[in-house]
Amino acid sequence: MLLSSVIKTNRVMAKHIIIITLLVTAKCFGQFNNGFNTQEVVSSIAACNTFNFDRQFGEHQDILPAGFALNYDSGVMAMDNKFRVFDNGVYGIISFRGSTDKIISWVENCYAAMIPAKGSMTVKEKLYEYTFSKTDSAAVHSGYALTVIMLSENIIAQVRRLNQKGIHHIIITGHSQGGALATLTRAYLEHLPKHTFSKATTFKTYAFAAPMSGNHEFANNYNRLFKDSSFLVVNPEDPIPELPINYNEDDKLLHKETIASWIFGEAEFDVKNFGKHILVKLFEDGLKNHIKHSNSLINKFVDFRFGQVEMPEFIDDINYYPTGKIMEIDSFEFPQVEVDVSNMTVGDREKFTEVEGKYYYKEKSFFQHKPYGYYVHVLKKWDTMAYDKLENKFLLTDL
Repeated sequence: MLLSSVIKTNRVMAKHIIIITLLVTAKCFGQFNNGFNTQEVVSSIAACNTFNFDRQFGEHQDILPAGFALNYDSGVMAMDNKFRVFDNGVYGIISFRGSTDKIISWVENCYAAMIPAKGSMTVKEKLYEYTFSKTDSAAVHSGYALTVIMLSENIIAQVRRLNQKGIHHIIITGHSQGGALATLTRAYLEHLPKHTFSKATTFKTYAFAAPMSGNHEFANNYNRLFKDSSFLVVNPEDPIPELPINYNEDDKLLHKETIASWIFGEAEFDVKNFGKHILVKLFEDGLKNHIKHSNSLINKFVDFRFGQVEMPEFIDDINYYPTGKIMEIDSFEFPQVEVDVSNMTVGDREKFTEVEGKYYYKEKSFFQHKPYGYYVHVLKKWDTMAYDKLENKFLLTDL
């Protein structure tokens, strides 16, 4: 009798222990752990490269991490944008494609006048209320904000679909323009009503080589809210994360490399100490007027392309700031690859570098920005075993 009672008690205790263990485990898997995660960043940049691999090679299985499957492809939407949804049964990845060679894609990038981070816009006679930040004076990039709104219903549906599959932790990622869209999408989704998604839903952001998407107030608020769950991975030699424009507010000294990229190409922009405040103030005001005027023309183009689009009034701010904790990778070393020029004309040979009678590829302007370069150097920094096993450290198509 005593023995059976002990056995029964032990069974009850074991049952309770199992229940407690399951509850603790469920809690752990119900949300991301805060902080940078090497496995997540590798999976994210791999997902970003699927667009690149499909375009160049017609398939992306070689770049997709084991265990992940593509379960949704949006197709072309908005301003030549695409996003894809992957999952491995544990967490999902929403990945945005970067800029393409289509004019409308670059219209999106150049539509850089800022609008309030909270407000409304009308697209094809449908009113959208949006919130990217509740902070007063926070403002965001018009082109990227408009794109997020045009994609928003589809994105929300895909998050809910992941929830229905039992997946509640979701990474939002993208390279270049896609990284800016990932940032603003994160901000947009986090400010939706709480009942929009399952209560267990949590997000993280890994943006790669992303241009800036909002002003100082937006960036400060974003970084405070998501300081342990949003990361910006950059190559220090990549010029794109410096765009659209950023300058030091303390003395109004415009970042010379950024101004050069906007106005003078590769020319040096050196503000002399004497009278620099007056000069920069005049330059700043002129640039603000230029951006507002050019973006008004862009707005008319967008109207023509998508039907009626009513945007909020542009605000008087052009100073962008980065969002997310910045994580640097090594700059890319351009490979010395010999080219057979025996059948080329003299003009074609000039496209390559000659060294002692041999010809090699010249480094292109945006080589330091390539998505595969980011993939390789993410592995180099955070997954050295995978990097050592990687056969192709660069793609010939990127040269």
